[in-house]
Amino acid sequence: MDLLEVFKDSDDIVGFPAGAVIIEEGVAGNHMYVVMAGELAISIKGRVIAKAAVGEIVGEMALINAEMRSATVTATTACTLAVIDHASFQSLLRHVPDFSLHVMNVLADRLSAAFEMIGEP
Repeated sequence: MDLLEVFKDSDDIVGFPAGAVIIEEGVAGNHMYVVMAGELAISIKGRVIAKAAVGEIVGEMALINAEMRSATVTATTACTLAVIDHASFQSLLRHVPDFSLHVMNVLADRLSAAFEMIGEP
């Protein structure tokens, strides 16, 4: 799914300078983001575990399970992000099947990567 195309005309686009903390681990969250430009680092307990590049999403887990943020996301370059609030997220899940599949694929990929990091098959 081409999220850049879906969100290119969004009214809710924000910019962050390099080094900005966008999501903080352990804090409640009610937004997720699509990376429209730039690159983000995803870290847990200070350890970078992944990068998010143009077209990728971050912050979706807090919208799915309503728990505290599981990771910190920091801009490694100046970046532009499309903001998706909880209501918009729910609407996309209900009305855009490709978006739902995209989010599931992202979660599956991240789970696989986490298993690789801890040495599980």
